[in-house]
Amino acid sequence: MGKITKEDIEKLQLEEVKGEVLGMALKEDLRFVLEKEGLEGLKKVENEMEKWGYPLKYKEIKDFQWYPENRNLVLFVIQKTLDWSDEDMREMGRWVAKISFLARLMMKYFVSLHRVAQEVNNYWRKAHTTGLLEVAKLDEKEHILILELKHFNTIHPAHCRYLEGYFWQIASYVLPKESLRVKELECGLFANKSHKFKISW
Repeated sequence: MGKITKEDIEKLQLEEVKGEVLGMALKEDLRFVLEKEGLEGLKKVENEMEKWGYPLKYKEIKDFQWYPENRNLVLFVIQKTLDWSDEDMREMGRWVAKISFLARLMMKYFVSLHRVAQEVNNYWRKAHTTGLLEVAKLDEKEHILILELKHFNTIHPAHCRYLEGYFWQIASYVLPKESLRVKELECGLFANKSHKFKISW
């Protein structure tokens, strides 16, 4: 188990994080921990969150209640406490997008790449009060789609890897999975800049 230090928490600059996240999104993240690591793994994460002054209990999270945007901290604690790799975080993002109630709600828009591109920010805003998710480039001939996430405080790379997996799963509903790739091109970590994710197929 990775040990989280006071310095780790201070580096996250949690005071810079604005906005709120829907409880359902937090719950789905912790549900993946429960699926992958069992109750023991979930308890480790919950105990670590409480230790640093951010108590979060899976069973107490209300799906349609808004919570402070501490998902960054949750994902950092999960990765560090459970010694997960970047690929584990991508797997988590894919899994959550697959089982997400919000994703199922938006499935009617997953009929074409253009329709997904039109609706991507509406989809984002159903779970977050901050952030603007836009299509920066769409070139079907070159098989490239670039998503740009603006005005959203991502404070640890664990969240970036999670989003790579999440966007892969959403894109897989309208693009061929065999050749589908998602990679972060630009990271706005700590810099109040945009994140750019390249989707290719």
